[in-house]
Amino acid sequence: MKNRFVILWILWTLLGVGLIYGISASDSKNSMISIIANVLSLAPLMGIMLALGSVKAFSRFNDWLHRDPNSHYYVAGTISLLFVLPGVLLFKFDPYFSVIFSVIVFAVLGILKQAKEQEFILTWTDLLLWMVLWIPFDLRWYMGMLPAGSDSYAWFSVALSVIAIIGWNGYRGAGIGYNLVPKLKDFRIVGISMVLIMAFVVPPGLLTGFLTFSIPQSYNIPKLIFQFIGLFLTVALPEELFFRGILLGGMEKMFSKKWIPLVISSLAFGLMHWNNVNTLSTQITYVSLAAVAGVGYGWAYRKSGNNLIAAILVHTLVDWTWRLFLTT
Repeated sequence: MKNRFVILWILWTLLGVGLIYGISASDSKNSMISIIANVLSLAPLMGIMLALGSVKAFSRFNDWLHRDPNSHYYVAGTISLLFVLPGVLLFKFDPYFSVIFSVIVFAVLGILKQAKEQEFILTWTDLLLWMVLWIPFDLRWYMGMLPAGSDSYAWFSVALSVIAIIGWNGYRGAGIGYNLVPKLKDFRIVGISMVLIMAFVVPPGLLTGFLTFSIPQSYNIPKLIFQFIGLFLTVALPEELFFRGILLGGMEKMFSKKWIPLVISSLAFGLMHWNNVNTLSTQITYVSLAAVAGVGYGWAYRKSGNNLIAAILVHTLVDWTWRLFLTT
């Protein structure tokens, strides 16, 4: 079907409209115009991110990327316009931030497009672009670039994921396994990985006092479902895309011993959690436990044939279980 990507994009965008509207409207601080701004700015990006998770749809989109010499400008321009949209609608347009963000998007996609003929082995250029996208997001430097009332974390998590998918999986031809359609074996891998991660993370967390059990008397089921979807889309997906898909996948051809890239990417993932807590002891504990979890996510990624959906699902389940039954 020639229009598979367009059809999926429309369907996922419409579902994104409902999801984003429901979440934004539940916050009494949001005005109707800010809710509309969130929906119009984020839903199309979410639609692209999810539509590209279909192998056939991505193949159609990728054909266009390489066939049209101006595709880089269309993609970067669209993402930049969606960034500007909330500021325009809320009368808080900031030309300085808009130029900075647009330059980053155009530069990252342009550089990755130029490297499309090279075999995907992680280069210093790849690593630099990875850091340009991920580190400011992880440290929340990007968050102040969108006006108040915008869901800046969700917007940037989805936008950076779209840039990475198109940049590395599309232009760079990295083959990072971005396929959101699971196979039966993926669920088995997810179950095994989930058990192993919890077995190696929860007991040390409890013994050190970093974790405590916290089981509420009742649960709000609709809220839990939205929470699971939110973790999948804005936490697990971008983190697995960057740490397993790009970082681990890009290092695998650099080392003959396959445990080395697994350990390096897991340690990098663990270190990302350093700023999430304040005291030195909890920082060391958090980084260590997250690195162990990263090994589990990396194992799931490899065991599924370098398919990100297995790692994304187990990552979502771990974070969801953590929020349901444990506190830090």
